[in-house]
Amino acid sequence: MAAELRDDVGIVEGADAQVSIMRLSGEVLVTIAPVPNSILKVKQAVFESTSIPVALQNLISSEGITTHTDEEKLDNTQNHSLMLVTSETPMCTWDLENNPGSAGLQCEGTSILMCPNLQSDFCTVLTKEPIRCGVHYFEFVMHVIGDEQWCGVTSNPVFAGPRANPRTANSCWTYYCGRRGDLRSLRDGRGGLHAAGHAVAQVKEVGQGDIIGVLVDMDKGALAFDLNGELQGACPVDAEKPLYCLTQVDTPRDKVELRKPSLQDTPPANLEALSGALLDITQDGSVLS
Repeated sequence: MAAELRDDVGIVEGADAQVSIMRLSGEVLVTIAPVPNSILKVKQAVFESTSIPVALQNLISSEGITTHTDEEKLDNTQNHSLMLVTSETPMCTWDLENNPGSAGLQCEGTSILMCPNLQSDFCTVLTKEPIRCGVHYFEFVMHVIGDEQWCGVTSNPVFAGPRANPRTANSCWTYYCGRRGDLRSLRDGRGGLHAAGHAVAQVKEVGQGDIIGVLVDMDKGALAFDLNGELQGACPVDAEKPLYCLTQVDTPRDKVELRKPSLQDTPPANLEALSGALLDITQDGSVLS
């Protein structure tokens, strides 16, 4: 596949050289000509031809020795051969840099979120890269849960910080862990699945060390939540927009890790639930006795 590139992606007019982007197998995925003026522009050209998001692309020298940074410049008079390796790590990397409450947050690595300096009542945190297509399974490991906490997805790319509350948001689909020791209602107290501003179903409350799983199918427009591998419910989701994973920390002791296991590790009941009857998310549900 050859990509004819425009001036707005960094083309040097009149150049005859090209960039060949190869898979690990050695197969040429796309050929870009003329040569863009930076690695970032190459990635943008690859995205235009393949729809692989720029954030998931790693371009490596053909010898497999050097991973090129976005800022690197390319000689437009020379041919270039680069290997493309995709990584989904940004989809489970917490975005602290762009969070309005970043001063109270910190990470171990990229996926373990803590908030020892939390100054607000709560703070919602999103991932750096959203789910754009396909089927994906994520796990929220609740290492420490002090009080209320939320885990799920949102279609709003700026739904972050101490003012972003999933309870009333039309753009969120979440597992509400419940308020410690307070079972007053499904909407505010009991563990529940919340979707598009409604508390739609009661679920098990979450404790220390529990794992919340979420299976997202962008093709079917549905997701399913499980707790420690046990299905809790499935509901429709707006898959017309990319979906960011989110969590909301509530106390300075909270510690939550986001993992992305292989799709083969998805509990079978989650996969089956997406093909069955989905929860009604147009109204609040009722508390189970």
